[in-house]
Amino acid sequence: MAEARVRCETKTKSTCCYCGVGCGVIIDSDGDNITGVRGDPQHPANFGKLCSKGSSLALTMLPQAMAGRARHPEMRKTKHGARERTDWNSTLDYLAERFASTIREHGPDSVAFYVSGQLLTEDYYVFNKLAKGLIGTNNIDTNSRLCMSSAVTGYQKTLGVDAPPCSYEDIDHAKCFFIAGANTAYAHPVLFRRIEAAKQKNPAAKIIVVDPRRTETA
Repeated sequence: MAEARVRCETKTKSTCCYCGVGCGVIIDSDGDNITGVRGDPQHPANFGKLCSKGSSLALTMLPQAMAGRARHPEMRKTKHGARERTDWNSTLDYLAERFASTIREHGPDSVAFYVSGQLLTEDYYVFNKLAKGLIGTNNIDTNSRLCMSSAVTGYQKTLGVDAPPCSYEDIDHAKCFFIAGANTAYAHPVLFRRIEAAKQKNPAAKIIVVDPRRTETA
């Protein structure tokens, strides 16, 4: 009789990647296989709650979902050449050398960085240090410049500074919520549940929504 396979389940704490609420998740895995994802009850952003997207995170690791996903780097060294599979060390060494040779030949402004809006603040800092401090170019931007441009204007005109001014804990004590141009109930449901809970705890609190559409939030 074949020996029964011994399960070795691991639990790993992480953060949901889908939106800016930053819900904490606990990932259950058995070797290389993810068996489930659930909310982290100890995380201060969501206290174990997850929206429909976060609850379905484990589905992204099913075989049919993984079939078309890039699992290793591919590279082509000429514009019209075919992509060939390679390893991370060779790819990174090649990119570093190409960056260095381009800068030597054409100057630091011949290269640019376009980085993800999903990076953490510390990651942004490191990339900006690399571009501006080490290479010496101001050519660095992210997709967050576009998606946050309206919020930047709102912060500056209402509060005088371009930075989110509060923490989630402030929601529990706020007496007035001003939501402009955002459908929080739809886009950030876990956060909106927290606003609803604060309103239920303090019925006198006001929720003001400014939006050209009558959304679920309104």
